[in-house]
Amino acid sequence: MDEVPRRKVWLFPVVLTEHVFDKVRLLDIGLAELEALLVDEGEVIEEVPVEDSASKEIVLLVPWRRPLHVVVIVDTAHQEERLITVYEPHADRWSDDFRRRR
Repeated sequence: MDEVPRRKVWLFPVVLTEHVFDKVRLLDIGLAELEALLVDEGEVIEEVPVEDSASKEIVLLVPWRRPLHVVVIVDTAHQEERLITVYEPHADRWSDDFRRRR
C-alpha cells in the first residue's frame, strides 16, 4: 500500500452509499460541503487491502467545524470509489490529531 498519511487522490468516479446520506444528515453537513472537503482537504491516514482488487482508506477531514473520518473503498476492478460512512472520530480511540489509532 502507499505511504500514509498522504493527500487523497481520486482515481475513479465516486459512489455514495445510502448510509453516507444518512450520516451526512445526522452530522448536519451538506453533500456539496462534504465533496468540497474531500477534494480539497482529504488526507488518507489509514489504508488496508480488503480483497484482491480493493482497499479501504480512512480519510481525515480537519477543516470542518470538527474532525471527520470518511471510509472509502477503492475498487479497481469496478473502477469506482465507494464512500461507505462518515463519522466523528472518538478522542479516546484516536491520537490528538485524529491521524493514528490509540
